[in-house]
Amino acid sequence: MQFDSARKTASSFTSNPHGVKRPLTQRALSQPSSTSATKVPRVDHSQASVSASRVVTTPSSTSSSGMPSSSHPQSSRAPKAMTGRLSHQQASHNFVHGPSSLRYKKRGGRAGGPSRRILDGPFHDEQYIQQHYNTSNAPLKKVHENAPKSSLGNFSMLAAGKVPAYEYLDGVLYDGASMHQLWRTTVTVNIDPPIIGVGDAPEKKASENLAALSAVYQLHAQGLLDNPKKLRPGTEDRTDIKLSDGTVVTYERARSFMDYYCRRFGFSKPEITFTELRKPASGWEAVMAVNDRRIGLGTGTTKKAAQITCYLDVTHYLEDCDPALWKSYTEAAKTGADLGMAPKVWFQMSDALDDEIRDLCADIKRSTLYRNRPSIGSSSTQNNTSTNVPHGPARRRLSPEALAEKSRQLLESRNQYLSNPKYDKMRATRMALPVYSRSEEALAHFRDHDVSICMAATGSGKTTQIPQIILDEYIARGEGAHCNIICTQPRRLAAISVADRIAKERGESLGQSVGYQVRFEARLPQEHGSITFCTTGIFLKKLQSAISPTNIADHQSLDDVTHILVDEVHERDVDTDLLLVVLKRLLEDRRARQKPLKIVLMSATIDPTLFQKYFTDAGGQPAKVIEIPGRSFPVTKNFLEDFIFKLTDGMTSWILRDDSVIKYLNKELSPSAVANLGISSSRAPAADNRDDDPDLPYPLIAATVSHVLRHSEDGHVLVFLPGWEEITAVQRALQNPGGSLGLNFSDTSKFSIHLLHSTIPLAEQQVIFDPPPPGVRRIILATNIAETSVTIPDVVYVVDTARIKEQRYDPERHMSSLISAWVGSSNLNQRAGRAGRHRPGEYYGIIGQARVAALHPYQTVEMKRVDLSNVVMHVKALNFPGMSVEEVLGATIEAPHAERVSAAIRNLQMVGALDADNSLTSLGRVLLQLPVEAQVGRLVLYGSFFRCLDQALTLAAILTNRDPFVSPMHLKAEAAAKKNSWTPQEFRSDALATLQAYNAWWSLQSTGDYGRANRFCMDNFLAKPTLLMIQKIKVHLLQSLYHAGVIDVSAGGRVDSFNRPLSVPRELNVNGDSLPLLAALIASASQPKYAIRTGEKTYRTSQDKATFIHPSSVNHRKRIEREDDSLGEKQLFAYTEKRQNISNPTGGNAQTFLVTTTRLDPMTYMLFGAYKMIVTERYLECDNWLPIASNSLDALDDIQRLKTLMEGCMLRVFEGIAMSKRQRRGGVVPIRAREEEPEFGDEGDDKRDYSMSREEVQELDRLTSDVVRILNRYNDERVSSQSRQNSRPATPMGSPALQSARLPYSNSRPATPMGSPALQSVRLPGGSSWSGYSTPNMGPGSAYNSRPGTPSRLGRGRF
Repeated sequence: MQFDSARKTASSFTSNPHGVKRPLTQRALSQPSSTSATKVPRVDHSQASVSASRVVTTPSSTSSSGMPSSSHPQSSRAPKAMTGRLSHQQASHNFVHGPSSLRYKKRGGRAGGPSRRILDGPFHDEQYIQQHYNTSNAPLKKVHENAPKSSLGNFSMLAAGKVPAYEYLDGVLYDGASMHQLWRTTVTVNIDPPIIGVGDAPEKKASENLAALSAVYQLHAQGLLDNPKKLRPGTEDRTDIKLSDGTVVTYERARSFMDYYCRRFGFSKPEITFTELRKPASGWEAVMAVNDRRIGLGTGTTKKAAQITCYLDVTHYLEDCDPALWKSYTEAAKTGADLGMAPKVWFQMSDALDDEIRDLCADIKRSTLYRNRPSIGSSSTQNNTSTNVPHGPARRRLSPEALAEKSRQLLESRNQYLSNPKYDKMRATRMALPVYSRSEEALAHFRDHDVSICMAATGSGKTTQIPQIILDEYIARGEGAHCNIICTQPRRLAAISVADRIAKERGESLGQSVGYQVRFEARLPQEHGSITFCTTGIFLKKLQSAISPTNIADHQSLDDVTHILVDEVHERDVDTDLLLVVLKRLLEDRRARQKPLKIVLMSATIDPTLFQKYFTDAGGQPAKVIEIPGRSFPVTKNFLEDFIFKLTDGMTSWILRDDSVIKYLNKELSPSAVANLGISSSRAPAADNRDDDPDLPYPLIAATVSHVLRHSEDGHVLVFLPGWEEITAVQRALQNPGGSLGLNFSDTSKFSIHLLHSTIPLAEQQVIFDPPPPGVRRIILATNIAETSVTIPDVVYVVDTARIKEQRYDPERHMSSLISAWVGSSNLNQRAGRAGRHRPGEYYGIIGQARVAALHPYQTVEMKRVDLSNVVMHVKALNFPGMSVEEVLGATIEAPHAERVSAAIRNLQMVGALDADNSLTSLGRVLLQLPVEAQVGRLVLYGSFFRCLDQALTLAAILTNRDPFVSPMHLKAEAAAKKNSWTPQEFRSDALATLQAYNAWWSLQSTGDYGRANRFCMDNFLAKPTLLMIQKIKVHLLQSLYHAGVIDVSAGGRVDSFNRPLSVPRELNVNGDSLPLLAALIASASQPKYAIRTGEKTYRTSQDKATFIHPSSVNHRKRIEREDDSLGEKQLFAYTEKRQNISNPTGGNAQTFLVTTTRLDPMTYMLFGAYKMIVTERYLECDNWLPIASNSLDALDDIQRLKTLMEGCMLRVFEGIAMSKRQRRGGVVPIRAREEEPEFGDEGDDKRDYSMSREEVQELDRLTSDVVRILNRYNDERVSSQSRQNSRPATPMGSPALQSARLPYSNSRPATPMGSPALQSVRLPGGSSWSGYSTPNMGPGSAYNSRPGTPSRLGRGRF
């Protein structure tokens, strides 16, 4: 690529709009004179030539209205109302005496006698203008009133690109018997429609000001005066450009491309020079030069805008000349390779510690554990790949006689129910539901079709009645024991509440013919003749368990299931889409084996076409649809335009002074509606090119709830909110409002506020289904958990924010974010329907009508916007025969992009769950048994091996939940200070801060001191429901570890795994207070999310040149009192999430924030964080982006060797755990070849016992203990070095304190959150997890052969 030294052209996307390729020589010409044509002309404001505006106008040059044809070129486009209102302005141009009587003077003065022009009324003095044009409820700024001409000129320049046009006439105006000699000035602002102002005064200057004031008042009334730029079409500064391949490039990406370009070809950084543009257009011109040669040019209203245009121009030009260059950049950007290597991190350790690492490496190589490690290649025994879908283990089946007896018992019970007068009312209520009027038709449809799509309207009774109708038909014909129904629900609360409702309708208790199974809870029904409700995810787990080769004998076989009902199928989460794939395969298998299975897809808002095409019958015909009418009452829909004026007329008018309300209304309402509310346009958000959504206006929501309750006598209010933060914010807005709401929501004798969210304990949520005390009206603040399936009694009013929390994931940038998105129109209708379940209701949408019209019918399906790592693991667990992961996900109803699937597979390979052939590794098989994602599951496993299990369990639970620290809007500083007080100073970490606070809370909660525990939560800004959920997850994870056999190989095998208490054994917590270990395990759980500090505020990641620590983090610069680090200190951090500030109010490039951060040192990062390490001549290159330098390359070589040896040992550990399960339960598990000759004997591979020997278990324990000692010793050296020297420390940790590498309170409080507090001490929380294994290189050139192993100094008895 060559530069032309003479190149200086206008922006390529303005001078070459159609993307036609231009020769480089042509682009290198000097700026052509035609460029000036695109510049905005400057119009002189001066009044030097008054006579020029007083040209004699003849009849031939006037319009039909008497107006000069060139005076108001856009006046014909003005609305009729405005034209009528301003007709006097046009009439003022009609000349009574004709043109022959007109005499104009060249300089001032008045024409006398018959030559005086007669002006039509009315008299446009200040009083008239105030009365007719100052119509806005919001006061006009003094600066506009005092200098209207200046304000109008500025507005016109920004909105229309030129100054307003002033016209002057002098004459007389008769007002009754009085005659006024005056000047009339008419000003026109050329926007669409035009604004025309008229002013009359004896002095010309005064009339000019009055005309400007009239126009200013009109603009202010329309809400435009302080937002002029949005009216100027096509004159905004460019912020992006489209390339020939359709890619839209922003300024930030253009800069990144130029950095890549210059670095690739060895050019110096681009230099930008600026030139201010004068007449005829104002602004700036930016010229880019690389190696003293001009390569690009751009113009803009400001220097920044010109620079942005310049970068966009150069990017467009280079891509136009060399498309392959742009393609190479985009490929490099996917992995961060476009950024090059990050600044070096300096690492230093003592020779003594290096010797210890060498000795440990030598000991590991001699160990049985290491010698028995498997290879990373293909397994010698593959999974059984039968062409049929596995259908579960054989289990004891009832004899035909036993089934007949069970059927007889079910029939007898049903007859008793039908004859019992106690249930007459219940039976009548059920039979009044619309679904009963179509029951025979529905049953016939289900019998005749394998797949039925049931479109049942809201209130039809589909969720509660269809399962019962099917079961009751079997019972009535004496075959009840042959019917087993599984009904999936998208949420836990729905599954439990619906099961409870059906059991009551049948006169039973839960656990008889009706039951449920959800996460953490289960009340399963009796087998043979049952209905089981479960969440979709739990059903997938049941499917996985049923087809697993290591399942236990009492798992229910899928062959017994006769009906699978998928309720609310329109929600389309990833579990539902994956379930549909499984059901499709399962149906084919059952057809082949002639074992009938009926599938019913149910929804009130489904688009059936997509599902009909996906499920076809044996003849290839689309699935059939059955429609069932609903029974709902009419619901009156009200949107913001319908009720906002009622809220602001009375006692709640104070909400219009709230900034969040003002910003929201400016987004949702038209400018005129906002102006009519009395909101000053000066308080509107700054105009930009973004369509960002403002924060929810909590005072407005609270005022709406108050309005509903004050204008009604009874009925409850259901408020839909996107998430937990919004729920608690509205609760505060109701109980502690910023002004009067007219009601006291803290009065529990009149009002009861309930929160519905997945983290709230189920007992608290189910209260809403019970009748409230007399006279109490409920306000239910809920997420979309209340949108479907759940019917809350006596809800008559719905207040809807029309928002939902939506997970989005960028697989290229590893960026995951939970955003508040607009719902689909189908969701909005579903929410409105909640108000009409019992009687006519009302719906209040906190959303403008224009927004409602623009809503999409449905939300984007999860499969296309979330991280697919868990989905891939589900697919591997389900073991679709003869199908790869890509093929399975490609067979979903709406397949995700292949790039998303590939990114998920790469992530799992990095963790170590999949090998290079995309097959499950032994680690992957163990991870499948843990109810958390792969990275977090690995954290828990290594927490057990490294004997800090309690801390690892707590951390895993924390990472799978929201932050329990809350931050009220009015107490943000206090909340941040409290959170900051819990973090250990040496390894500052959000996770460790949360862990320490949790342990302190549990020391109170676990002893039954609930009062103090609750006060602790309030004092430390902690959400108790989140803490309780953390505890539940810990118990569940611990049970899974026992079941997987992980505890058997931990702590040297000294733990009694047959006695399984709900507490962590003392032996597995001996290292729980080691800060370096906990930081290392957090690092492994964060892979590959690491950052290095490059500036005072900025941090470089593997894929981002500049990111920022999120303000909520304890590592934000405002949270750290003093830094010992100099600006050049290369601090290392692990983080869990990258989040973009997409609502940047400045309209600039969105900033990227790192969330939930933990400081690391180089040792923890290298051993537990880095995935791939290569020793070069100058440094250790980690993961292709982070170089770690040292004064001794041998030290770096030793660390790389230790890491690889550890990973080889861990391969053997996980293989041993998997093989141990095979020995106990049978099944086929792949056996991989050995890296070295194993010591198992001479029998064949399929007969050898590959479970871990007692010797290997003890070697694992010694290995992990030695690694912990090395981490602690390195930390001690680092801290000592920092305390002795004033120079930059060797590690990225900036702790000013010299302290032990132990957590505080290690012996002061009762311990483990899992059980009795008397068992052990409570330590600070910590997460554990190894880095993902990379393939150990055992060849001649590997690190193992770089020098001979040194004799062990740790004693021969260690391994």
